[in-house]
Amino acid sequence: MVNDILITVGVPTHNLDKYLPEMLDSLANQKYQNFEVIVVDDASTDDTADVIRKYAKLDSRFRGVFLNTHVGVSGARNRAIDEAKGDVITFVDGDDVVDQNFLEVMAVGMADPEINMVTVGYTWGYRGAGLTGKKLVEVSKRKTYDAINTRGNGMGGYVWNKAFRTKILRDKNIRFDESLALAEDLLFTADYVAATEHFLFYPQPLYDKVSRPGSTIHSAGFKLREKEYEVREHIDEMGRRF
Repeated sequence: MVNDILITVGVPTHNLDKYLPEMLDSLANQKYQNFEVIVVDDASTDDTADVIRKYAKLDSRFRGVFLNTHVGVSGARNRAIDEAKGDVITFVDGDDVVDQNFLEVMAVGMADPEINMVTVGYTWGYRGAGLTGKKLVEVSKRKTYDAINTRGNGMGGYVWNKAFRTKILRDKNIRFDESLALAEDLLFTADYVAATEHFLFYPQPLYDKVSRPGSTIHSAGFKLREKEYEVREHIDEMGRRF
């Protein structure tokens, strides 16, 4: 049954007290109600922790994990995997917003035990804009994998518009590479797709990626971009094996 699927939403945060309430409100207002939200505060120095405690007090489905040392987004997401109770896990960045149907579509897709990943459409400036289609469609492994390294693709390799099976992550030891500050999500998705089969895509945008000044992707220097290029080359090389 669809409603039997517990979805864990892992939310990595660091100094996002001005953005976090809108994002958490968008989760609280989901049509699908069988979920838990694990907000991992990555040693914030602003009022992020207070925001998390407020929501956890108001709604038992929300809980905070408070890190004493800043570990980065990969470490924060890995902690969410460790803490997850859900059959399915998705990752939402603390400064973004999701549509009220976001979790429902994922639950419907993952209700089929043969399906191992559901991707929904997104908006991020011009990227993802204009996609339509309110129906889950099966996408081949080849096409799903190739979308990871295709810039501006409607599916992409991002983790924040995808749902994964928690058991597969644990059984296959699929983790975020904590040495990476950029393209860590692409590598994670590539590892997951390479290890699994059967994927669904819902083209309609249900995730709004906010372009926040000062975010890693906007402030990345030459060394980070060089590392991103190496990761993308590695992903292409992995794809030649199947």
